[in-house]
Formats: sequence, structure tokens, C-alpha cells
Amino acid sequence: MGPTLFVGCAVGKVTMEQVSKELWPFYGAMCMALLLVTYVPALSLWLPGLLK
Repeated sequence: MGPTLFVGCAVGKVTMEQVSKELWPFYGAMCMALLLVTYVPALSLWLPGLLK
């Protein structure tokens, strides 16, 4: 993720600080989704159960 952020900032001619401030809500949502899938087994087992 780091090299992609670095290249994206260079191409867009913005600083990493500007981009990082805008990305925090997305990182928070990803962490919440990870925690839900990890600690609530029904969520992670629901989709494979549909495919049977």
C-alpha cells in the first residue's frame, strides 16, 4: 500500500499528508469490516452457506 500511495501522490502532485487525511474514513471502515468478520462468525459463514 505504501508504494502505491507514494506513486499516486507523485502523479497527482499532492502531498502524502493531504491524501492521508482524506483516507482515514476508508481505513476506519475497512478495520470495522475486518473486526466484524473476524469476531462475528455468523457474518463470515453466511455467504458460504448460501452456495450449498
